[in-house]
Amino acid sequence: MTITVGDVFMNVVHEYPDITVHLTLFHTEITKGTIQLLEHNAVAWITPAEIPDYDFCPADKDINERIMYGESL
Repeated sequence: MTITVGDVFMNVVHEYPDITVHLTLFHTEITKGTIQLLEHNAVAWITPAEIPDYDFCPADKDINERIMYGESL
């Protein structure tokens, strides 16, 4: 698929016991094509209200909170 990459949505640094990850998320738009699963088994488009219904990695906590409660965080 083809996407247009916009501004940075947020940066997250999360420390696991054995590794530190730095995630940079961008505002994007799908401009052509569809998702192809090359590394994962499934994909789901969900609403912010549905986020608590799914299991996410600990590094995703701040990202999910910002999506659920707004950009003012």
